[in-house]
Amino acid sequence: MVDLTHEMPPQAITTGAFLLKSAIEYFPKGTIHLAVVDPGVGSFRKAIALQSQGHTFVGPDNGLFSAALKEWGIDRVVELTEKKFHLKNPSSTFHGRDIFAPVTGYLAKGTPFAKLGKKTNHWVWREIPKPFKVSAGWTGEIMWIDRFGNLITNFQKQHLSKPFRLKVGKAVVLSLANHYAEAKRGTVIALLGSSGNLEISVNGGSAGQKLGVGIGTSAVLC
Repeated sequence: MVDLTHEMPPQAITTGAFLLKSAIEYFPKGTIHLAVVDPGVGSFRKAIALQSQGHTFVGPDNGLFSAALKEWGIDRVVELTEKKFHLKNPSSTFHGRDIFAPVTGYLAKGTPFAKLGKKTNHWVWREIPKPFKVSAGWTGEIMWIDRFGNLITNFQKQHLSKPFRLKVGKAVVLSLANHYAEAKRGTVIALLGSSGNLEISVNGGSAGQKLGVGIGTSAVLC
């Protein structure tokens, strides 16, 4: 069992999709991914399980999975209608505990996917925001701030150009580094991180605190 994170902001479906997308390729086929970002818990939103490239995913049907799996594709989806795989008398506010976790446990024990409920060809569609072209370059945004205060954007290698100039909030970053220690301690730099995305960092500090920005803040490469 691998616990990815509980540090993301509440109700942040797109952020959850971004983090899930960044992690799934490092797990082998046969992995069961339980992912719950569920502001619509107890409402009309469906509870689902789905399969993609040999992986299984369990959680709410609110775009979390469709966004994370846009590049992978979705092979099949079932709505979790078979209540024998849920806890008895599930709460209307905690499906993560009462529905999704038990279903994941049954899958791990070998319960066939198709027995979890009825097949569906309809699910909520959502996308992770991509940078868009502007006259001066590219406009993107901060997708995630990790526990070290690194600001992870949705820019990738193909968006970079020379000379490098990145504007985030009121700050302008002119340094593109290969690793954190390449900068002097306390210096704001940018680099391509482990996810393949451009991140803004401070050697020995927190870029989030130093720049005073957060998830969703606009960033401009120009």
